[in-house]
Amino acid sequence: MANNRQYRRKMHQKVDDMPTSFSGMFGNVVKILIGIVVILVLFYFLTVYLLERDTTSSTIDTTPAEADIQYQEILAGNSFSKSDSHYYVLYYDMSDEDLKSLYTNIISTYEEDDTKDPIYTVDMSSTFNQKYSSDKSNPSVESLDDLKISTATLIEFRDGNVVDYVEGEDAIRDTLN
Repeated sequence: MANNRQYRRKMHQKVDDMPTSFSGMFGNVVKILIGIVVILVLFYFLTVYLLERDTTSSTIDTTPAEADIQYQEILAGNSFSKSDSHYYVLYYDMSDEDLKSLYTNIISTYEEDDTKDPIYTVDMSSTFNQKYSSDKSNPSVESLDDLKISTATLIEFRDGNVVDYVEGEDAIRDTLN
């Protein structure tokens, strides 16, 4: 009988020590599913939090911006090749806000009359136009190769040729009036 008890005890221990493949696999699947659900819930709340924070922190500015009047700005290299038969080109440093305001007003007054010839502007502060900027201007310019601008300058063109060359605010204002 003692042998029988020992045998039963050994068998009972072996059965208890032997993991069943079904219960172990089921436990692993449950753990993986719980992990996936936790990650999805975390991503959901993180996304909702970030979206909500983004919409509350950024306010939409509905005030109208100041209009920046843009006339037909061209590069200095295109001065002699416009398709208009008669036109003006105004060269000045647009990075200077005072000059920009002054010449914008002069151009606006000029363009109030729709029958006047077109006027183009060239920003001499632009790196694309630096080639034509100089300490000494060339009033007797006849081609693009001769173009040298030192101060605010208005050139009148007819059929791609220079008709008139004026420098300075007063002379430009007088020419355009």
